[in-house]
Amino acid sequence: MSKFKVQSSNEIYMRGSSPSIDENAIRLVTPLYSPLKLRGLRSREGGLNDRNKRNGFTLIEVVVAVAILGIALTIIIQLFAGGLRLARASKEYTKAINYANAKMEEINSQQTLEEGITEGEFDETFHWRVTTNKVNLLPVDKPWEVKTPIQLFQVKVDVLWKPGSKERSASVETYRALKVQDEEKKS
Repeated sequence: MSKFKVQSSNEIYMRGSSPSIDENAIRLVTPLYSPLKLRGLRSREGGLNDRNKRNGFTLIEVVVAVAILGIALTIIIQLFAGGLRLARASKEYTKAINYANAKMEEINSQQTLEEGITEGEFDETFHWRVTTNKVNLLPVDKPWEVKTPIQLFQVKVDVLWKPGSKERSASVETYRALKVQDEEKKS
């Protein structure tokens, strides 16, 4: 057991009873060390116990590090899964728009159009619906009937697919002008 005795304001003396420190020896300690810090004296080595030079981590430090690592890994995995989900959705939309453009080219290559709705499927996943409507160029409230040399059609191609629980769709729309057929002009 060590005892401390303060002789003056600048000196602190220690008298120890450990076998490595001579009882008659008095050791001078600089005023930088307070009596509270001197409690960590090593009795056998006679030096100060430096608590900042530990050889390992405490349990709380390990637990906190593992918790931070677990949270970071969870966030990274969720971001990666979200990126994969968005990539799949982008691939589906791109495929749907390509199907819609191919169907629109097929319709534009036809010489005649008829009003109505037609449906079909590209494959087991993607289905299409084409809606064709005549567009009136002149107001309907005029008492006389004017025949125009062209007919304007609105063509809308919808591509539908169901990747999960809800149905998704992509649309392409255009207007197409066709010359009036001779049979329609005579009647």
